[in-house]
Amino acid sequence: MTANSAFSNYHALQVQYRRHLSAGLQALANYTWAHSLDNASNDVVDGLPSNVISAASDYGNSDFDIRHTFSAAITYDIPGIRKGVLHAVSKDWTISSVVVARTGFPFNLQLFGTSPDPLGFATTRPDLVAGQSLWVGVSTAPGRQSVNAAAFSIPGTVRQGTEPRNDIPGFGLTQIDLSLARKFAVTDRINVQFRADAFNLVNHPNFANPLGFLEFGPTYLSSTEMLNQALGGLNPLFQQGGPRSLQISLKLTF
Repeated sequence: MTANSAFSNYHALQVQYRRHLSAGLQALANYTWAHSLDNASNDVVDGLPSNVISAASDYGNSDFDIRHTFSAAITYDIPGIRKGVLHAVSKDWTISSVVVARTGFPFNLQLFGTSPDPLGFATTRPDLVAGQSLWVGVSTAPGRQSVNAAAFSIPGTVRQGTEPRNDIPGFGLTQIDLSLARKFAVTDRINVQFRADAFNLVNHPNFANPLGFLEFGPTYLSSTEMLNQALGGLNPLFQQGGPRSLQISLKLTF
């Protein structure tokens, strides 16, 4: 049975700054505070009795809810030396940078071994223990923190736990990309562009959220991969959240 029972709500404050090209410099900066809530973030809702898993009672942070997002892009045409021998070497260079910083995707823990679905497609959440922090510092864990197992308990019967949906704030993202480029005019219609790109210039570590299976032990309460591997869909080498990577390219336009 398929029913149109999902609902969602979204609030946001969006601010943008633009600097149009002036003296070789142009910039664009965006900040968004947002809160997305729903009771289903995709087309699949576990088909189980409402007393076990009820979509109506799952209203909470969306899977893709990102509370704070900042991004900026800056491009600067380097003036170069106007006279002398170095003029030919220093002219027509451009430096540009993209900066992204955001909070993480929320998640919740899951119970797999005590799932109400024998095939394991539907999983429930554990009970939340009052007075315990959701994260605990662990010096050897990726991001130096792990989900606090003491903050959760397994219900004695097969039911939905008291942990709210997507209540745990996940790992965020911080990345700076930098590019240096120069265009060489071969003829009036033919140009060659040299470009060097650095992705995640400062090699800042960005981690994916833990898998979150409570019964499977501490390994599943800490991150197991970098963010670029978890997002999927694109080449992980150049996807946001990976280690520093470099590329050099030549482009011919005519």
